[in-house]
Amino acid sequence: MMGNRPMMRRTFDSVSILSALHSRQYIPRQAGYVAPFHISPVSKRGQRIQNICASCVDYHLGDHADRSAVIWRGAGNTPNGRMSYRKLHERACRLANTLQDQGVQRGDRVAIHLPLIAESIVAVLACMRIGAVHVVLPTHLDARALAEQLGDCGATAILTGDQIRCDTGPVPLKVTLDTALDMEVGHSRINTVLVVTINKTTVPMQSGRDHRYDAVVDWYEPDYAPVAMYENDPLFMLYPNDRPGGFGTVKYTAGEYSRLADYTMDMLASDRNGGALPVCST
Repeated sequence: MMGNRPMMRRTFDSVSILSALHSRQYIPRQAGYVAPFHISPVSKRGQRIQNICASCVDYHLGDHADRSAVIWRGAGNTPNGRMSYRKLHERACRLANTLQDQGVQRGDRVAIHLPLIAESIVAVLACMRIGAVHVVLPTHLDARALAEQLGDCGATAILTGDQIRCDTGPVPLKVTLDTALDMEVGHSRINTVLVVTINKTTVPMQSGRDHRYDAVVDWYEPDYAPVAMYENDPLFMLYPNDRPGGFGTVKYTAGEYSRLADYTMDMLASDRNGGALPVCST
């Protein structure tokens, strides 16, 4: 939401995330849709709910697999692009298999130290698919602040980039991460680093720990069955800019996020009295 205007599309860092409301059309639940797993009664872990990655991606594979799920505006040598639901599903599954093979299990923390590019969206969905907790870390952090947040969240794997550019000049993500991991202050548990090529910058790579994202992820199978989720399963952690370090960490469960998403989609859909959909905002 921005002010009082519902939003059908949000744009950050030249990336637009499209909801199910493409071209100002509301897509209702498809007849005959079968969830990836059955809903079960309340258990010790709370009410069982649909895997959120499946809700965001798999749900659209039947009739809308080739519709755009993510679009982006090119910058520099990067052209404009789009990613369909089919491709998004494939890439999320490949990364889910990669993370699992690197030892990431349900409930483990995975840090995402990237600008909002296609790979960061894929990373969020892959974590949801395997039940891991994603932790989005700002790209502007210095090495000490990054070390503190990595130590606080307990991440065992992290996705970062080689380098990005901002108004003040280049931001060496991988070099900053290396410095942070060498510090004792954070007591980091990171044992896997996936490096996304953003600006084709040469960066140091530590054997056994660091891996080129494309070289590794593309090798894995493009399918991964989404795990069952429960409403009180932890889903993600955030560190607000005005509350650095471990103070004031924002944590959401799968149930909390699911209810928030349902509320947002209700706001985006046409009202029950036949009102028109809101105009897209960026």
